[in-house]
Amino acid sequence: MNGTIHVVVGGGGSHLSDFTTATPNWSIYRDEDYGFVKLTAFDHSSLLFEYKKSSDGKVYDSFTISRDYRDVLSCVHDS
Repeated sequence: MNGTIHVVVGGGGSHLSDFTTATPNWSIYRDEDYGFVKLTAFDHSSLLFEYKKSSDGKVYDSFTISRDYRDVLSCVHDS
């Protein structure tokens, strides 16, 4: 798949209100706890996203985005 990838993560208001009973088709994962995303970059071509709960630090969801690496700095004149 080519294109822009958007990831939305927010657990700051987890206990302010409940989710609605209707689940939108674009919603893949829902959690009613505080959490965060750890982003790790590998070898100029891969990004690992890991969703972790703040309460225990365990990974509850993850995925990797990869692309062909092109040396974008190879055409820059070094002065």
